[in-house]
Amino acid sequence: MNLVRKAVAVTLFILLAGLVLIVSSSNAFERSVSAQASPTPAPAQAANNMFPQWSNDGRRIAFTSDRDGDPEIYVMNSDGSMPVRLTNSKGRDAHPYFSKNGKQILFQSPRANGLDTNIYVMNSDGSDVRQLTELKGFAGVPVFSPDEKRIALMWRKSTDFRDGTKWLICVMDADGKNLRILTDGTTNDQVPNWSRDGKGLLFFSDRTGKNQLYTMKADGSDVKRIHTSEFNDTAAFWSPNNRRLSFISDRDGRSELYLMDRNGKNLKRLTDTKATERSGVWSPDGKRIVFASDGDGPSAIFIVSSDGSNLKRLTP
Repeated sequence: MNLVRKAVAVTLFILLAGLVLIVSSSNAFERSVSAQASPTPAPAQAANNMFPQWSNDGRRIAFTSDRDGDPEIYVMNSDGSMPVRLTNSKGRDAHPYFSKNGKQILFQSPRANGLDTNIYVMNSDGSDVRQLTELKGFAGVPVFSPDEKRIALMWRKSTDFRDGTKWLICVMDADGKNLRILTDGTTNDQVPNWSRDGKGLLFFSDRTGKNQLYTMKADGSDVKRIHTSEFNDTAAFWSPNNRRLSFISDRDGRSELYLMDRNGKNLKRLTDTKATERSGVWSPDGKRIVFASDGDGPSAIFIVSSDGSNLKRLTP
């Protein structure tokens, strides 16, 4: 009887051991399959944040970001907090510009047909979007005149950037009517900005073979080059007192942010990075400059004091 019991016990032990091995192998296989079927998600790509513009009270900054997958217009506090998305449309909504009272924002968008980029205006909360132009090609970088009766913009009559069509500087009424072309289309004339008295425009042009800074009267006459250099100077903005300019230049080998007097003197470099700086815009009190910068990675928005100190990143 004892021998029989021992035989039964050994048999049961062998059966149980085999069952444990099978279950263990099965669980390992299931874990392996699960790991293959549900890989760890790749980290999300950092967003591009660009084209910052101040509100007239200095409290807000409008900008373009693709943080939600498509370039849209956002507004944040001037310290980078509380970003709010204002637009939701396919295509690249870009280059926002506040009205003086902060209640409206100009911007560019291809939303009408997905091909031609035109000028739009909306309330600063994103409501009541209205199309101001119906142009073929690419119209962009709109800016209100100081009295807000006119809008300056740049326009090329083609969306094919390989065909050699030149950029034009234009002015129109604030409702989009009476478009007037100010430059002759033989050179690329870009990024117009009004003088603080509304009597003239600041822009850059490749008419010498290099991008250089120019001024002209608001009717397109009396074109003058501000400063002559062998480098590319672009994207210039007036200081609030109309005495200084912020601009981007490659004169030290990289695209950096610079300041100079309106007559081209007292040149000062504000940034010294390995990145590419873009479009430095003065705060309404003239004490700070907001700009976009991108190196090997996405573009981010930064702020710096007008003496070059207190550099701070505002966007992730």
